[in-house]
Amino acid sequence: MGLTGFRGLYPFVKKNAIGEDIKQLKVAGFYNVPLKLKGIIQSEPVVRIGDAVKQGTLLARPAGKFGLNIFSPVSGKVLNILDKMSPEGEYCKHILIMTNDKDEVLDMPELESISDINLVNRLRDAGVVDTISHMPSYLKYAYTGSRSYKHLLVLMDSTDPNSTVNQTITEFRMEEVVNGAKYFMNMTSAGQITFVFNESNYRLAAKLKKHILESKKNYDFKIKFIPNKYPFDNPYILSSLVLRKKITAKSSFLQEGIAIETSEACYNFCRAVEFNKPVISKIVTVDGTNVLRPGVYNVLNGYSFKNLLNDVGIESHDAKSQLISGNILSGEALYDTEASISLLDDTILFQKYNILEKVKESPCMTCGKCISVCPVFINPTVLDDAFISGDYDKLEKNNVHSCIECGCCSYVCPSKRFLAQRIASAKYYDKKRRNWR
Repeated sequence: MGLTGFRGLYPFVKKNAIGEDIKQLKVAGFYNVPLKLKGIIQSEPVVRIGDAVKQGTLLARPAGKFGLNIFSPVSGKVLNILDKMSPEGEYCKHILIMTNDKDEVLDMPELESISDINLVNRLRDAGVVDTISHMPSYLKYAYTGSRSYKHLLVLMDSTDPNSTVNQTITEFRMEEVVNGAKYFMNMTSAGQITFVFNESNYRLAAKLKKHILESKKNYDFKIKFIPNKYPFDNPYILSSLVLRKKITAKSSFLQEGIAIETSEACYNFCRAVEFNKPVISKIVTVDGTNVLRPGVYNVLNGYSFKNLLNDVGIESHDAKSQLISGNILSGEALYDTEASISLLDDTILFQKYNILEKVKESPCMTCGKCISVCPVFINPTVLDDAFISGDYDKLEKNNVHSCIECGCCSYVCPSKRFLAQRIASAKYYDKKRRNWR
């Protein structure tokens, strides 16, 4: 079955947070900076309780091969290093910082030259995160050889029904995005950058083309459009659409020579190279049915969901609000607003509680809808049954690790089965069982 057989899902929620510049939040009195992200990226503190820090001071360095440099979002004092609940529901170390009124800033040293090695090191030193793979960006280029990549794709917007982060950065930070993309190209053997837009975004693509041509940037580029259907911007689908290369669970983007970045990664990379700025914040889309001021916000690392809720406002204080990190299809419901927003959060939704149905699962009707919308053509019902019964051989035989966790199967299921959640859990437990690293 070819990709043309996959219909995808049209965006089903109006994007409210669109067309406005990135908004800045007021500085909070305290920041709880997490040292573990998505259960994979782990860092260890290099500061002690009582230390004075500036904005940009290194707080933590990589712990293990998936670690990340983490920097202070504000100037202030380290009050504590404590175990605290993360948005993923597990305890991890946080560094609690109390802000002061000094506004002191510490930048990184300037690069001596724009060489391959210096650029990879700057990616690592600045703490740039790849929000596609949920890994530190430098890992793609450091240990495997940056010149192994022949194709460079840059996602300029999203088919996610809520996220407008990359589109907003492209619109209002175009110079930094264009320059950052060039630095990524300098690290690879890609002789050309392919900027990827949704087919509904011809205006923004034309603006980008005009900008590059008028500024006389010295590199080759092309612009490609993909259908504005969720989840067509997923890397696995994107590589098939744009490059006609199929990536499977048994192959890899490195083997095919494909590097995929986002406009946000390009923006952060440019700031690290040209302005010597480490990553201290995450740009997120804040939206939902219970938000008074939806928009794209620059959120300092360690800012709490509770503070964000107070800043954006909720429409009805009488209505219980449901907090979701991620989009409607694949996001995770959070119940502790004291948790800290991390460098991997892309979309945050505040929904009215009565908008989300409280339903119970029903037995599978064998209607086949989940199979028809699966972009990687696996059978969610078979995987669901295999996980419930604990048949891990059946999971592997039916390609459980090909699942991209988009959530389409759960969304269309008339029996309201928790297909996506259980398949994601099946992948996790199968990897632990096999001691995958």
